[in-house]
Amino acid sequence: MTSGRPNTFTTEAVVLRHSDLGEADRLLWLLTPERGVIRATARGARKPGSKLGGHIDLLFHVKLSIREGRELHGVSQADTIDAFRAMRTDIGRLSRALYIGELSLRVSVEDAPSHAVFRLLINSLGWLATTENEDTLVRWFTLRLLTITGFKPEFGACVECGDELEPADHVFSAERGGLLCPRCRSQGSDVLLPAGLGSIKVLRHLTRSDYPAIESLIIGAEERRQIERILRSHTNSVIDRDVRSSAFLDEVRDWPDAGPVPGGLRAE
Repeated sequence: MTSGRPNTFTTEAVVLRHSDLGEADRLLWLLTPERGVIRATARGARKPGSKLGGHIDLLFHVKLSIREGRELHGVSQADTIDAFRAMRTDIGRLSRALYIGELSLRVSVEDAPSHAVFRLLINSLGWLATTENEDTLVRWFTLRLLTITGFKPEFGACVECGDELEPADHVFSAERGGLLCPRCRSQGSDVLLPAGLGSIKVLRHLTRSDYPAIESLIIGAEERRQIERILRSHTNSVIDRDVRSSAFLDEVRDWPDAGPVPGGLRAE
């Protein structure tokens, strides 16, 4: 008896992760709109002159023909839709692209439609190639990703009692998933992060706005630090692990001039 699903299908995808397999193959983790995350092998992709190898680099937006398998699918044909080359030759933009790509992988599941996450990632990679406000884009992306996957933090009311928050400084609990009012902050033993009034206003603005509308948003240094800690703690709580690429992102941020990648570095 067959499942009724085709043996071969065609899909758009973004390559979110890859690793070497055997002597010449490559194992891919792909984000697709119809099936979410799928794993597939690209046989011979590491051989010189491979027709697949030049189209399945990390964070490429591609169109693939895929043979279905029981555990692993197989890529039979690949064509590049967008390689986001302007992003790939700038180490600062590349570090942020790797971060949002890993976030997309961590919150997505296998064999489940993921249209909204896929479109968000494609659009954000395109904006990342040209924006002059990369970190604001990453913060906006993180909040939009959490929203569409059902993990949006609560910034409008106390996450514990539901009371509307007064316009004042508050605290954030990743364990409880949002801001806490003065009465509820004393309950529990979870880690509480400071959330000043300015930071709360920015977080609410990022949550309800589209990216082009906030691209020129200027955020103060203290607000940036608070927002970074809040978003990192919440995403780590949601995915139950640290985002590995965050260490690389933080390192690049500390470089005095995180500009062009020497030799047009390829992200491996």
